[in-house]
Amino acid sequence: MSGTFHSFCRIAAVTLLVGACSAQSGRAGNGGQGTAGTSTGGATGGGAGSSGGAGAGAGAGGAGNGGAGSGGALGSGGVAGDRDAAVDGPATDDGGPGDRPSADGGRAGCAQNNYPVCMDFETLPDAKWTGVGANVQTGKAAHGNAAFHGPPNSTISTTNLGAITNVAWGRFYLHMTPAAPVGHGAIVMLFDQPGRSGNWYEVGFEFNALQGNWHGNGGERYMRTKMLLPDKWVCVEFFADGANAAPIQLWMDGVPIVYSDVASSPTILKTTKFANFTIGLTPYHGYSTINYEGNVMPMTDMWIDDIALDTQRIGCIAN
Repeated sequence: MSGTFHSFCRIAAVTLLVGACSAQSGRAGNGGQGTAGTSTGGATGGGAGSSGGAGAGAGAGGAGNGGAGSGGALGSGGVAGDRDAAVDGPATDDGGPGDRPSADGGRAGCAQNNYPVCMDFETLPDAKWTGVGANVQTGKAAHGNAAFHGPPNSTISTTNLGAITNVAWGRFYLHMTPAAPVGHGAIVMLFDQPGRSGNWYEVGFEFNALQGNWHGNGGERYMRTKMLLPDKWVCVEFFADGANAAPIQLWMDGVPIVYSDVASSPTILKTTKFANFTIGLTPYHGYSTINYEGNVMPMTDMWIDDIALDTQRIGCIAN
């Protein structure tokens, strides 16, 4: 009986030891160091973790998720790792606007909200806006029944900016099909003079991708991205901080967009007061989705909906 008892104890001890080793091997692996990215999401996330749980690694442009244990796949793109990380390219200070939590855009429609500037194309005419006209069509809206369609005659404008002075948060829904143009052009133009003149911030496009820009002081300061515009409705947000002469910041579907190529000049000047907001499709080189210059087919067809400006972040509409 004593020998049997001691054998049982030895078996139990071995079992406990094996269990402890198994628990040790199942701990989270450490993600590898992220590598700098140059395309749509910016950086590549952390590498695969060792056997066990998921690791986590930091990639340039935002935190990336480590790969799964046991030699899992590489982590996801850095820009998607942190929903509200500061934009790479034009750096933002810690705690700056780029670090603010993503706002909940609430319900669709201007009647349900109190934004200083708003256009949902549901209740027209609206005396605050010019250029709306026959380009409003039903049947292909992001929300509700109607949206703005172009080209041709593809922009609308307002000088009634309410409480907005030199800092503006914007949000709009955009669908460019089959893609954005290759040549550079503008979607949003936020001017410091009422007659679409002076200096202006721009949300634009180039090489089928979104682009930030500032025009003035003898030139334009482009901020290129590799965030291709998909053939579907997307929520685009921007932050134009004219009070601090800061580069414009962009988000798509709540994810901050990383700039891949930023011009070093001209120097962005401070804005005293924004005076004109224009949105639509303004190509500087043509509508072609395959040629930089001209209107070689296929060309871009554009829809815009749910436009809003405010003094604080608005966010995308809650589904």
